[in-house]
Amino acid sequence: MNARYLRFIPPAIIIFLSGFLYLNSLHNDFVYDDAYIIKENHFINSLKNFPKLFHKDYFYVSGELSYRPVVTVTYFIDHALWNLKPFGYHLTNTILHTINIFLFFLFTKCIFKNIRQAFIATLFYLSHPLLTETVNAICYREDILVSIFFLLAFILFLKTKSRRQGHTNSHFTLCYFLSCLAYLIALFSKEMAITFPILIVIFDLLFLSQNEKESDSFAPLAKKVARFMLFYSGYIFVTGVYIFLRFFALRNTLKTIEIYPTNIATMTKVVAYYLKLIFLPVPLNADYYVPGHLSYTLSLFVAILLITCIVIIFVCFLRRNRYVIFFILWFFITLLPVLGIIPIGNIIAERYLYVPVIGLCCTISYPFLNRKLSYPIVVVFGVILLCFQIGVIHRNRIWRNDATLWFHTFQREPKSARACGNLGNAYFNNLRYEEAIKMYRRALALEHSYPFIHFNLGAAYEKIGLVEKAIEEYKASISNLNDNTLAYNNLAMIYDKRGRHDLAVETYLLALKDNPYVPFVHNNLGNTYEYTGNKEKALAEYREAVKLDNNYADAHNNMGAVYLKSGNVDMAIREFEKAIYSKQGHVDAHYNLGIAYASKGLFKEASEELKLSLQYNPNDYSVYRDLGILYYQHFKDIDTSLYYLNESIRLAPNPAEKEKVGNIIKSIMTATIDAP
Repeated sequence: MNARYLRFIPPAIIIFLSGFLYLNSLHNDFVYDDAYIIKENHFINSLKNFPKLFHKDYFYVSGELSYRPVVTVTYFIDHALWNLKPFGYHLTNTILHTINIFLFFLFTKCIFKNIRQAFIATLFYLSHPLLTETVNAICYREDILVSIFFLLAFILFLKTKSRRQGHTNSHFTLCYFLSCLAYLIALFSKEMAITFPILIVIFDLLFLSQNEKESDSFAPLAKKVARFMLFYSGYIFVTGVYIFLRFFALRNTLKTIEIYPTNIATMTKVVAYYLKLIFLPVPLNADYYVPGHLSYTLSLFVAILLITCIVIIFVCFLRRNRYVIFFILWFFITLLPVLGIIPIGNIIAERYLYVPVIGLCCTISYPFLNRKLSYPIVVVFGVILLCFQIGVIHRNRIWRNDATLWFHTFQREPKSARACGNLGNAYFNNLRYEEAIKMYRRALALEHSYPFIHFNLGAAYEKIGLVEKAIEEYKASISNLNDNTLAYNNLAMIYDKRGRHDLAVETYLLALKDNPYVPFVHNNLGNTYEYTGNKEKALAEYREAVKLDNNYADAHNNMGAVYLKSGNVDMAIREFEKAIYSKQGHVDAHYNLGIAYASKGLFKEASEELKLSLQYNPNDYSVYRDLGILYYQHFKDIDTSLYYLNESIRLAPNPAEKEKVGNIIKSIMTATIDAP
């Protein structure tokens, strides 16, 4: 084969393997926080919401706790392409991951100037089971995106160095600008990208050419500092812009999740455990239990010993190999943002290693630079890669759905409050409410429990009819650390059912004060206003609901019902049609549209809509009743009328309704007998 084509073989193998290893993830369901970020997120339903990406209300409407608009843009695109089909979202994650793997290969090739070493490092990276959490959970796509633009920015940064090999100023300017742009996009994908300037400075210090060293050695300190600031000014400017936008202009003022307590001993053990997972990735878990209290145990001693060994290796290679030094530093520097220096919601998570593990994969590839590798070493490396790849495929199966994921996680980490709580959610979604309650109670008794579990427990109690206990749990879930919108909403719905409408309105308003961008709260408040006769306020709330989510079928239907009662039939018909368009098979909208058509004398259209309502809900006695009346009064079809009315009696929920329909039948029969 022509040598020119041989160079395409390594990247082709890498791209194929990267996609192949995650093929069995494409049929996985939404898992973890995907339901909250994707399925229940009305924000990504319409491109009309796109401008809010650049508004301070982003946090209210996007479901994100940090400003990550790049990630949200990909959700917009996915929703436009796939609606709510998990396959499409998983396909996007797999494609993005493959792009990241290819960029990693280019990055290592630029660094090492050795295609074999780059190939080995990339094989190790793409085969590592630690990456499975990031690829399988749509809600953690930010780690893939930040890695893509982080690596791209670094590759372009390396291209700027070619200015010293005689390239034109335009080449340098273009690469420099694109590198800064990629760095900016990385920052708005995830905050950890802020470590990028530190790494490029270290890289320059370690790999400064001999000519540069000689020229700098005679330069005064002020000139050195000025040269340094000039070259890195673009990256410094981008960092400053990001910090201003992130922490001042677009600062998150919402309540956040509860933060785990950390200390030096805890985080030392975490770092050691991360190192262990890189070299021995078992067991892997969606959540890890780490005791929050300070404990000087054997595990802490082992952790200190392991980190000390890494430091010794670092010192030993300090003068011998700059690549090893740089990539060991890469691991620790990119890990810094998730080590509790700035409080975070998790002490330890596999997704946090998606970028840091790049450093150790490159370090591990260093021995393969030697061309005289022994056969046993190659075999051992091949076996390790095969085991890792089998581990990837196995982990993809565990991420199949919430039930498989959290049952497996609970078995491994029975002390994890998050695992217990999410397994309870899986039981709840499968209508196993008693088992869900047991898991929620267990979760609340564990260390690092969080207030929202009270909300889930309240929802389970409400499902089995224990309303008083549900109220207690909803109230217990209200916390300064929580978004309390759901708790207030559910409390208000209970008050509504009990006829305490004033208290319900007050509680809905508290929910909207917490977060004014939740459509169903506006819709529910509108229902209460309508029930109490305040039609204007009801219409205002329904309008606000559809303004936030134009595809909110229930709000369109409710608005139409108010218009219909007010005699504005044309507006009512328009809203009912919008409801049907937004949600196929909307029973109430078809029924109401049928009634609206009948009020306009469009009896044929009315009968068609009422029959469609029956098609979607064949046990609705009121539709049979109204069809019976319609066929008698307007079509003069007595046989069909009596058929529908008799079906209505059969399905009537109580004796009073049966009596009403029976009286209608009697009047029809009497009129028929009396007719000449």
